[in-house]
Amino acid sequence: MRKFVFAALLAALGGAVVSADVVIPEDQVPFTVNEGDVVRIPAKGIAGTQVTAKVTQGNAKAAVKVVTTRVNGKMPIGPGNHEVDVHPEGKGEVSVEVTIAPPNGERKTHKYSFKVR
Repeated sequence: MRKFVFAALLAALGGAVVSADVVIPEDQVPFTVNEGDVVRIPAKGIAGTQVTAKVTQGNAKAAVKVVTTRVNGKMPIGPGNHEVDVHPEGKGEVSVEVTIAPPNGERKTHKYSFKVR
């Protein structure tokens, strides 16, 4: 029965399953991704750092997520790591500005550009 349901679901989707990659830029040099890929921008800072993201060009959505770790089942005291997930919604050029604002420091804005093919 499960196979039948899965086959019916695949048929409803047109039979095509698209595999998406997660692309993590290590610098701010422009790059190219395929349609359906997700761009994940790491943003590091000290505890209390605020991270914001804004799509300045192209058709995409950006979401900031807090990344936490666990040691011996507990969250350790330390840095406030974030990730910005950018989900392009079609082909073309995309530009994103990520602003990192530590609680007692100078805010910095990083610009990332990529092309979706």
